[in-house]
Amino acid sequence: MRLSVALCLILLFGSVSERLQADTLRTASGKNLTGDLIQIEQNLFKLQKKAGIEVIPAAETIRVQLDSVDALPARGGLLILANGDRLHAEILRAAEEALVIRLTACPALDELKVPLETVKAAYFRWPTATPAKARLIRHLEQTVKNSDLFYLKNGDYLEGEFLGFDTKGFQFDSAAGETTVPRDGIAYFYFNPELINFPQPDQLRYQLQLTDGSRVTVSTLTLDPKEFRARTLFGAEIHCERNRLAAVIPLGGRVVPLAQLDPAEYQYTPYLSGQWKWHRNRNVLSGPLISGGQEFDSGLGMHSAAELRYPLAGEYAAFETQVGLDDTVGERAAVEVQIEVDGKPVFQREFVRNERQVFNVPRINLTGAQQLVLKVNFGKNADFEDHLNWCRPVLIKKP
Repeated sequence: MRLSVALCLILLFGSVSERLQADTLRTASGKNLTGDLIQIEQNLFKLQKKAGIEVIPAAETIRVQLDSVDALPARGGLLILANGDRLHAEILRAAEEALVIRLTACPALDELKVPLETVKAAYFRWPTATPAKARLIRHLEQTVKNSDLFYLKNGDYLEGEFLGFDTKGFQFDSAAGETTVPRDGIAYFYFNPELINFPQPDQLRYQLQLTDGSRVTVSTLTLDPKEFRARTLFGAEIHCERNRLAAVIPLGGRVVPLAQLDPAEYQYTPYLSGQWKWHRNRNVLSGPLISGGQEFDSGLGMHSAAELRYPLAGEYAAFETQVGLDDTVGERAAVEVQIEVDGKPVFQREFVRNERQVFNVPRINLTGAQQLVLKVNFGKNADFEDHLNWCRPVLIKKP
């Protein structure tokens, strides 16, 4: 009897392995649309809703969060590109001025070639623990050397000019001449920042976030119920199963990530002494932006008491952001956050460590506004670990 009921349910609703999608699309006008993203083509999103199909231009979209059913743990190595993209991949060898990799999220995809001039750092084995990942990110951001750096598994590092590597050996040129070390002895390496060349286009493009945490920016994108296809900014064609796609963020339309802009002014007021800088797409310690247990791809890291001032020139319609204390802070962390538009407070809230969540700031109207100011003020415990993250802050251009 139970088997008969189960068979009837499968006939009525389909295979138990299939489930209705609940993809969410956030529009530039501030609406959340929910349904099944059935197609991306010609820079248009087609969303199947209960009432029918709705077509939304990519240029009018903030973000599409997909109800992916194939979440993957990050494994293997990691490439960090000069534009901030991160590719979880098996790093195979160097050939023809490129690193040859295989994306772990797309095992059926052929090998890809990533030009050396677009790569910032390469890790043969990326750690799974968040503190270990944060340490490596901080180290990369804080290391300033005008040469290639090769870090050994024993903790030492070598300096020189990258020549290549294969499964057996790693070659570079140094003051001692051309040198080869066993490939297994190298943990990761950084490329000379002076030789990086990866200009970003102004036209509409997309950042794709895969279910293993990879982030890759592409110039073209199509999607159907089974797979997606795209061309990366470094020239590679990729295709992958649809359920390996976690999110799509259009860039170059009406939505401008605040982290892409330079503030007109930064002011920091120490509680007693010392100085803290603000950070773009990093927390204030130069680590990843993690609040409420979630890592954010775009945002700003600040410490109390500080403020960032952005000129608007009346060009924008609205501002949206999420806010939260960084997950690295202790129990004494507490700040007051304030947003001002043309000198008038439009949002104010205290954040304390025991909340352990990210707050969605109500959408702020910027019609005719000339200046946006983001403030992080001292909380009830002076400035102890006052590390605040502005998560995915965006300006919306006027239609």
